[in-house]
Amino acid sequence: MMSNIVWLVLALVVLSCLVYRAGHIWLDAGRHGFSILQRLGWSCLGAILPSRYWWRARIEALSPQEQADLLARETGALGLSRADSLRCPLCGAEVPHAWTLGRDGHPTVAPGPVKCPQCDFRLDACRHCAHFLPGAPQATSSWASVDLTFGRCGFYKTTRPVEQACAPEVAQRLKARGYDQLRAPQPVVDSFVPLDGCNVFTPDRKRLQAGGIRWPNARRAALLQLLAPPVPRVPPSEAIPSQDESWLL
Repeated sequence: MMSNIVWLVLALVVLSCLVYRAGHIWLDAGRHGFSILQRLGWSCLGAILPSRYWWRARIEALSPQEQADLLARETGALGLSRADSLRCPLCGAEVPHAWTLGRDGHPTVAPGPVKCPQCDFRLDACRHCAHFLPGAPQATSSWASVDLTFGRCGFYKTTRPVEQACAPEVAQRLKARGYDQLRAPQPVVDSFVPLDGCNVFTPDRKRLQAGGIRWPNARRAALLQLLAPPVPRVPPSEAIPSQDESWLL
């Protein structure tokens, strides 16, 4: 009997939270000109996924001045001078132009170099890349136990002696078959910096979080969207004619 009462209380608390969320969104959407059906839809969705309304639909309904004020206020609340900056996990300095929005509209690491102005921290380092293979080729330990200061790149490959590219038993078998060299992942001597000439850095969210770097959430993604310059729209009268239409001019 007691357990049933506890579950009932928990259910009432959860339901109260959902109703509060929905009611708050209903009132706010009304103040920003949403129709009755839109208010109802966003209230139902926002009760479960509130960020979909507060950091997407609501921002699109704001005026340019309200968007600018929101960007300045939220950036200040983060303790940063720009919404695309990162607080260095090593020294605490502000790393400018660290984040951007990809073609899919989701946050990602900005094109490099992304480095701290006060210490040697690099956001676009090999250890934060999805192509990075930590440890020596013969290492079979887990991610938490291997030495992350060196490793190999799974994208770039070089021709290397089999003794350097494989575990000793594998190298011995390859030597017996007449293989002295093979193409293997390029060594990463220092995983704190990117390889020279690398242009395929792909951030790994788990590795970034393991290094004390918080991946941008929906709030930060909205701020990055506001920070991006607006895409100019060409009026119909000024549209560039196609090649099939140019002969008429």
